[in-house]
Amino acid sequence: AKITECALCNEKLTASDNKLPRIMLCCHIFCQECIEKHVHVKESSVITCPLMCKASILAIQNVKDVKIHSPLIQLLKNENYNSKSKKTSTTNKNMNTAAKQCKVELFDTLAKVKRTCTQVDEKMGKNAYYVAKMTANASDTRRQLTAHFTKARKAIIDALDKRLEALLMQLTLIGKLLLKSDDVEVLNNKAILEKKINAFLDSSINSSNDHGGQLRSILVNLNDRYLSSILDAIQSHCFVSEIPVIVKLIERPGAFYVEWSEHNDDTVENNSQAEKEYQLQIYQGDIFEETVNKVKYETIYTGKPNYFVARDLLSTATYSFRVRSRSSPFSDWGMWSEPKIGHTAIPTHKWALENFRSDPDAKMEYEISNDGRTATRISSEVATILRSSGTCYVLGETISLIIGGIGKPESSDAIGLANNRVEFVQRNLRQPGAIYISSSGLIYKDGNASKNKLPPLRRGNVISICAQEITPKKLRVSFTVSDKQVTIEWFLPEYEMKLYFAICFRHA
Repeated sequence: AKITECALCNEKLTASDNKLPRIMLCCHIFCQECIEKHVHVKESSVITCPLMCKASILAIQNVKDVKIHSPLIQLLKNENYNSKSKKTSTTNKNMNTAAKQCKVELFDTLAKVKRTCTQVDEKMGKNAYYVAKMTANASDTRRQLTAHFTKARKAIIDALDKRLEALLMQLTLIGKLLLKSDDVEVLNNKAILEKKINAFLDSSINSSNDHGGQLRSILVNLNDRYLSSILDAIQSHCFVSEIPVIVKLIERPGAFYVEWSEHNDDTVENNSQAEKEYQLQIYQGDIFEETVNKVKYETIYTGKPNYFVARDLLSTATYSFRVRSRSSPFSDWGMWSEPKIGHTAIPTHKWALENFRSDPDAKMEYEISNDGRTATRISSEVATILRSSGTCYVLGETISLIIGGIGKPESSDAIGLANNRVEFVQRNLRQPGAIYISSSGLIYKDGNASKNKLPPLRRGNVISICAQEITPKKLRVSFTVSDKQVTIEWFLPEYEMKLYFAICFRHA
């Protein structure tokens, strides 16, 4: 069919009425009348391409929602005009423009369809891989369970048979020891044996007392309590559950928050579920790029909660995580989960001396200890700004700073957040791009003091700061001291949202 004809009925398309051209995702063009007939025949809740069926599916229920081919309508209008009048150079130009526009739109649509098909193929490929792997894993687990219980059954039966054989031998030996020589003679002579039995029965009827001889017997101790314990042990032996899956791997400054889950927890009894234990391991590197024999995981967590924060990680590094579970501390560990890969990009929360001075030969007014987490003012000459090792504050997170000691309060004293607008070589944070609390409890934003005030800072105070993004250019910043909180809105351009945490004190 020509581009101006319906691909189904081959009739000429028009710019209006039932022959209005409508285009599918597969780029086939049909008139509205044919699509309506096709939908009526199919009686489906979706609209499919009449020629390709599965190749193009529109999740809409109204034929009029199928996209109208606008460039083609323009082309049809031009053709209609040309049929009524002579062609002119202007008309030809308009037709060429409409044709080019139609061609461009067709190519764009084809490119989109190709990208969509590629994404679908990739997703289907991954799904097929995981389905195949899950099927193989289930088959392997079934084989292991069958082999294990077959071996256990044989071991239990062998142990019972050996025990029975030993007891029977012991019984035979004891029986021989109890029998005297005359008893053996009696057993071998049936006439004497019958006479002895009759005499024993007569004496037992005439007298309730023991007769002259002493009855010798063998006692066996059958204790069902041990049998119950064995059955209970078998009932709790082994368990079947899904291998845990790491569902969250969220980066924190110098850390990763790791969370995992098991989806079929109903397969495990409630009492076993309450005792379920997990083990998390970490490896520095990409496990998929390493030789398996060279990989050495390190256990960083063993416990019942299904989450953990892996701390003290290097910046700009790759880490692999895996997890496994067991039903109780006394059972065997299950199989390891699929590794989850994470890349660190946020610097860890540390103070950095090299960042607060542009002059490397300047006297250091702070001493850094505790692996960069503790800053101590060691000079009282002038106020100095000290900031974190990078823009490591994450919006929405709460950072807490503990005051181990504080000198004489100064208006320049500050604890807060700052961006790159701040000139850190200056002697205070009272400048645009910084928001902080002073030692007197006042809150400053972009160099201006707020009307709200918190208690003056004291030794042992914990200052909590949290900045949440409300809009792309506005933050809501909260300062909390001694259970009292002040919240301030802070307007910042998007490119200034990367923040340091910073302090400024004069006295040691």
